[in-house]
Amino acid sequence: DDIAVHFETLKHGILGQKLPWTKTDQLVGLQDSEVSIWAGENGSGKSLLLGQVMMKLSTKVLIASFEMPAVKSLSRMTRQFCGHAHPSKADIDRFAEWKQDQFFIFDHVGTVEPWQVFALCRYAHYELGITHVVIDSLMKCTKGEDDYNGQKDFVDALTVIAKETKQHIHLVHHIRKGQTDDHIPSKKDIKGSGVITDLADNVFIVARNKKKEKETEAAGIPDNTIPDTWLKVEKQRNGEWEGRVKLW
Repeated sequence: DDIAVHFETLKHGILGQKLPWTKTDQLVGLQDSEVSIWAGENGSGKSLLLGQVMMKLSTKVLIASFEMPAVKSLSRMTRQFCGHAHPSKADIDRFAEWKQDQFFIFDHVGTVEPWQVFALCRYAHYELGITHVVIDSLMKCTKGEDDYNGQKDFVDALTVIAKETKQHIHLVHHIRKGQTDDHIPSKKDIKGSGVITDLADNVFIVARNKKKEKETEAAGIPDNTIPDTWLKVEKQRNGEWEGRVKLW
């Protein structure tokens, strides 16, 4: 009976919350009780893109950005909300009112102990009813890049908490710097232990098109047939699609 329900459900499309782009609606679903890795080089825009994803969700969200002050995270989202570089006071007020009771920020910059992150996730669920948690980033929660056992234990514990609370936990991580500008990384390029991606339900990689940026700077006119960024879906445990999403 459960198998029959599973396939009947699939007829209506992929389950879970959707990404902000309609072309991915039937390709990617952010489902309950999952852990997603969002990886990219420094400056690739992974936190920026993940902020846009969080704004699209019709549910309560908590962002714990240990690498960026809360005001900077929210300022970037305000720009995304209103669509231009210098939001007016009216734009800011509209953004604040729109997400007033749905958006929570853990206002702390710097390292944290793993147990503090676990407690934060549970508090967010049991006290605030939050269903999506962003942890930015793994390096602020473990002892270092070579702390493979610490990384494994941390991600393993997040998978347990995700199932306990039915939350979707988004974990930001870094990848090794590519040798060429046109190199598009894969999950094998993610720093640290390979167990990180083995344990995660989903793996997303954000890659800026640096080659296009240089060519645009030289020519002065962008080639808009070529994307500015790729979002690579490298793993989707409860989905059936993997591939690249072109973004401008």
